[in-house]
Amino acid sequence: MRFNPFQWTSLKNRIPLFSLLLILISIWSLVGYASVTLRKDMQHLLSEQQLSTVSLVANEVNDELTHRLRTLQIVAEKISPELMKDPARLQAIVKEFPIFQDGINGGTFVAGIDGLGMTITPHKADLRNPETIAADYVTAALRHGRAAIGRPVMDKDLQEPVLGMAAPIRNPQGQVIGALAGVINIAQPGIFESITRSQYGESGSYVLVSPQHRVIVASSDKRRNMEILPPRGVSPTLDRFIAGFEGTAIFVNPVGVEVLASIKRIPVAGWYVAVALPTTEAFAPI
Repeated sequence: MRFNPFQWTSLKNRIPLFSLLLILISIWSLVGYASVTLRKDMQHLLSEQQLSTVSLVANEVNDELTHRLRTLQIVAEKISPELMKDPARLQAIVKEFPIFQDGINGGTFVAGIDGLGMTITPHKADLRNPETIAADYVTAALRHGRAAIGRPVMDKDLQEPVLGMAAPIRNPQGQVIGALAGVINIAQPGIFESITRSQYGESGSYVLVSPQHRVIVASSDKRRNMEILPPRGVSPTLDRFIAGFEGTAIFVNPVGVEVLASIKRIPVAGWYVAVALPTTEAFAPI
């Protein structure tokens, strides 16, 4: 008869083994519960921090855009039909406002109701090109009589993203006779610098999005500037952002990385700013 040192069927051996198994299961359960709880608490804390940070950035961009648009409106109110026929005098008046030298760094021009344009401050666009005068922001001012911020586009000459805005020019009877337009070079230091030159954490980023056009206006990851977002239905979470959601969510972004993202709107332009941190970094301590 062969001696077996482990009598598995013995009650004496099974009791400590069963006790050990219960201890291991308890430890694993506790670790799992602690991990889930800790992750939930960390997500709540990080969400509050991110939302606070992105709110500051969004408010800053909103204020800067509002200031520039309002300045265009104020100057446009000073332009009379007679002044529009005197480009030299018009240029002199516009140059009194420092914002047209630095704040609107892509140049300024006046578009007439007849579709003709004149350069006011250095501007690279070809005003003989019908597409320039027919830009959405110019059309909004000329045809609808309202100040507007246009769709971000890639400048063909500069090969950099630009943004246009315009305000209507009216005669004493209140009729629209033209538009004062300004262009902002998004890639240059200035209004979007807090986004294009900032990074969140080790691998996080800021993204400025025009939801109505489903395009990234600017990003701290310059490779994503003017990136077209996926069509509706591809990412339900992204569709929520575009539909007007504000807050924090975890989702897989268009480049395939799971991120913790916080969203804040920019009312004056209908845009939003997002700050996104990969979950591998956000929850690394766990």
